Amino acid sequence: MSVSGGVILIEGASPLRMLTIQALQAARCECVAVNDLTEAEAEAKRERPLMLMLDCSSFMPADEGTLSQLQEMRRRVGAPLVLLANLETPTEFIESLSQVGADDCLLKPLRPHQLQPRLAVVSTPRPPVNPISLGRLGPKVVSIVHGRQSFAWRTGELFEHSGYHVLYSSIEDEHVPRDESGIDLHIFCTESREELARALRLRQPAGLRPGARGFLLCAGGPGELVSSPGGGLMAGFDITQVFPEHIVQKANAWFSKSSDALRPESRVPFFCPVEYREAGNIFGTWNSCYSYDLSPGGIFLRTLVPARPGSAVELKIHLTTHRTELLGSGVVAWANTYADRKAFSYPIGMGVQFLGMSPKGLSLLRELCGVDPTEHKPG
Repeated sequence: MSVSGGVILIEGASPLRMLTIQALQAARCECVAVNDLTEAEAEAKRERPLMLMLDCSSFMPADEGTLSQLQEMRRRVGAPLVLLANLETPTEFIESLSQVGADDCLLKPLRPHQLQPRLAVVSTPRPPVNPISLGRLGPKVVSIVHGRQSFAWRTGELFEHSGYHVLYSSIEDEHVPRDESGIDLHIFCTESREELARALRLRQPAGLRPGARGFLLCAGGPGELVSSPGGGLMAGFDITQVFPEHIVQKANAWFSKSSDALRPESRVPFFCPVEYREAGNIFGTWNSCYSYDLSPGGIFLRTLVPARPGSAVELKIHLTTHRTELLGSGVVAWANTYADRKAFSYPIGMGVQFLGMSPKGLSLLRELCGVDPTEHKPG
């Protein structure tokens, strides 16, 4: 590879691999093709790639050892992981690869017009996300200080998928910057009231700044700890009586953030290849990605190159398990492009609010979400 990097293609030896290599070369990209993850790791040590590209069909089915090896390589190399799938790729396999860090998915055969924007975005240096730089009109930033990791991580995941940026840290983490002026909502999530009091002393010794907001969660509720000497707005919750979905709902209400389209409480995990293009352009080219979760009102799509917020898009949702395809239209409610996230975490991709779909397609979506297809909202 050159100094600027290239793509490591992880695909078993087959006649189809040459077609993938030719598509990469047509996109003016250097490519090193390897047969397995061990070869990929060796190549990545020699020179850091811009992108890892994994052919799904070469690794099905993948055992836990293979998935762990892929996850560790993705973490160590740092480059985004793009899947190569087809309409026969099981949704369960896409889900497994999503859990180990897949950032995008392209349908084969590869097309240069899909590769070029992805290569452009990963090769352009981008500064780490700074909450101050997001600005008043940017996404809200949530800080989660936790001593109860499973609850905190699930809460953070729902915040991320609702368009927030999230900063995670444990109570014992001494490396978190104390200047948190860019945080819109502070969440302290601990096992006990004593642990919560200690976390507050360490992180907010003078209380929340005037106008700041905070949620305090612990078993039995925070009691008198909910008072804020600094003038911030505080709310307390008994962690044994609430769910992460309730916390996101409360935050949406505080920020007057509309949740009609992409409500985390109605979402279900949903993994399949999806294609999208600009609505109304019958000559427009289709782009690929994959879905991460779904609600009756919208869908979250993982991709390195999301469409702009407010854009109208047409969708082709490939239900590979059902061997069918849903056609619909929607509008991009929010989008996060690929960037160096560092400590701040947010989902790369876009949330699309559904605008149009056939009655049959809508009925199937509601069924997939666990909603009674015959149920109608009042009014």
